[in-house]
Amino acid sequence: MGVSKLDILYRRLLLTKLFIRGWGRPEDLKRLFEFRKIIGNRERCQNLVSSDYPVYIDKIEEQSDCKILDGHFVSPMAHYVPDIMPVESVIARFQFIVPKEWNSKYRPVCIHLAGTGDHHYWRRRTLMARPMIKEARMASLLLENPYYILL
Repeated sequence: MGVSKLDILYRRLLLTKLFIRGWGRPEDLKRLFEFRKIIGNRERCQNLVSSDYPVYIDKIEEQSDCKILDGHFVSPMAHYVPDIMPVESVIARFQFIVPKEWNSKYRPVCIHLAGTGDHHYWRRRTLMARPMIKEARMASLLLENPYYILL
C-alpha cells in the first residue's frame, strides 16, 4: 500500500506523532465518506441502531452514592462498514456511572468522550463524573478510546 500525497503533505504540516502512517487506505476513506452520507440524514440515522441493540454489563460496583457499571457492545460500525476498523476497535467498552438516587423523574446522562492521551476512565470519572453525581445527581457514560484496550 502506497502513501498518498495528501498523507505526505499533512504529515509535513504536523509536529505530533498522531497519524504518522496516514489516514488509511483510500478505498476505506471512500467507504467512510459514503457512510457519512447515510448518517448525515437524521431520519435515516435514527433507525440504524435498534433500541434493543445488545449491550453487555461485565461488572457492577456499588459505591456509597452511585453504581459503576463496566460494559461493552459491538460497534454498529462493524455491521454497516465491515472491516473498516481494526479488530481491537470492534468491541466498544464503556463505564456507566449512575446515582443511587435521582433528583427528579428525569434521568439526565452526560456522555464523556476521551480526549487524546486519556488512556482509561480514571480522569473523567474522578474529575467530572463523580462531581456531577454529587452536585446534580447526573449519570455519566464514559466511552473508552478504541485503541486503548482494557483487559
